Amino acid sequence: MAELAQRLRYYRKLRGLSVRELAERAGVSVSYIYAIESGARGSNAAKLGLIAEALGVSLSDLWGDAPRQPASPSSADDAPPSSDEA
Repeated sequence: MAELAQRLRYYRKLRGLSVRELAERAGVSVSYIYAIESGARGSNAAKLGLIAEALGVSLSDLWGDAPRQPASPSSADDAPPSSDEA
């Protein structure tokens, strides 16, 4: 769950979205996004699909199955955590 939280936060920030903007685009509550990003709550597949779509990434990108690197990361610290780092 911690990896999901890190990846969600990473892609949200990469897209330049606030929690509120992402929640509005995905059609979920702001508290739901905060709960996932804090690791306090898991996500069901349907809502996670909406969030992934709003971010323009796949479910695999969020789950960590097949990370997609951004076109030009500024540093290794900016890359999403790999599945091996969990």
